[in-house]
Amino acid sequence: MAECFIDVLGDICPIPNLKVQAALKQINPGDRIVLVTDHSCTVTTLKEDMSRKRMVMEVEELDHGIWKIIIHKPV
Repeated sequence: MAECFIDVLGDICPIPNLKVQAALKQINPGDRIVLVTDHSCTVTTLKEDMSRKRMVMEVEELDHGIWKIIIHKPV
C-alpha cells in the first residue's frame, strides 16, 4: 500500500478537491491519499464526493481548524 501526501494548507475550494481528483487517477487500488487542510469546506466537499464514489474517508481534527483526511482507494 502506497501513500500520497497532499498539503493544501491555505488552499480554498475547489483547489483541494481538484488535487484529490488528480491524485486518485495516479494511485493504485489499495493505496491511500493523506490530505492536510485548514479549510472546513474541503472536509464537507470531500465527504460528499468520496461518498458518491464509494470511497472510505477518515477525518481527524489535528488542531483547531486543521484536519487530516485519509482517503482509501478501493481494491
